[in-house]
Amino acid sequence: MPFELSSRDLEVIRLVAATGSLTRTAELIHVSQPAISQRLALIQERLGTELFERRDGRMHATPAAERLALAAAAVDRVLESALDDVHEMLDARARNLRITTQCYTCYRWLSFVIRDMLLQFPSLTVDVVPEAIEDPYGAIERDEVDIAVVHHPEPASTIRHVALFGDELYAVMSAEHPLASRSFLNPDNFAGEDLILYTSARHAFVEEILEPAGVHPGKLRQVRMTEAIVELARAGQGIAVLAGWVLNDQVSKHGLVPVRIGRGGYRRQWQALVSERCPDDIAAGFIDSVRKTTKAITTDHWRKNLEAA
Repeated sequence: MPFELSSRDLEVIRLVAATGSLTRTAELIHVSQPAISQRLALIQERLGTELFERRDGRMHATPAAERLALAAAAVDRVLESALDDVHEMLDARARNLRITTQCYTCYRWLSFVIRDMLLQFPSLTVDVVPEAIEDPYGAIERDEVDIAVVHHPEPASTIRHVALFGDELYAVMSAEHPLASRSFLNPDNFAGEDLILYTSARHAFVEEILEPAGVHPGKLRQVRMTEAIVELARAGQGIAVLAGWVLNDQVSKHGLVPVRIGRGGYRRQWQALVSERCPDDIAAGFIDSVRKTTKAITTDHWRKNLEAA
């Protein structure tokens, strides 16, 4: 049965051939000299040949040992090359940021965050993962995204989260709507009213405001485009629920009336879910950029200001 040498056996042969000393070899691999002598004796016994001859106080390699030492060096080169490849892959991944948001409206300002990130990290690649919008927590856990911007927290989650910014949602309707003259709306004011929402029944407004109050609205119309939502509301086709900064971005608010939801308003707190695999400098850069950008969107026509920045 042929004898199979381990990588450690090859390393011992290579070092003894290179140093000519069992003692020095033992020092290099942090074992005792008798342990090296024993291991070399076992290798020679199993191979059935002498690998070294002691002359002039040194260990001289036989042709068999020289061949095995060359093989050991080749193994080292292959391993070193493989490790270099792995490091390059890890570095490439570290410079790739995958992000998602829990609301489509975030795309209105997210492009400015991405622009800022590319200025901070010129070699960075940023990928937006829109399909993770329905399950951002799961996407982090499955290593599908590195950072998720969310407003609907899961208290039981152990994923690191960082506060980003707060905003307020408004009931936006035609100026002709019977509720347009009110200073604020209670949950029961929405009973039987048609709603125009981004995500239909799973919208936070439905889950957090209407359902706990036992209020049943009329038709829930799901519309993915902000411009379409605004125009349907303007045309009196229902009440839209939109963030104030979405309205601030509208070219014209003519015919639209935003009404507060509740006397104190209906506010959200946005957070960044950060994967433990996301490099700290990139996570910090993203968080700072979101905070800076979202501070700007509190003003009218903020897009023009950010584009000019």
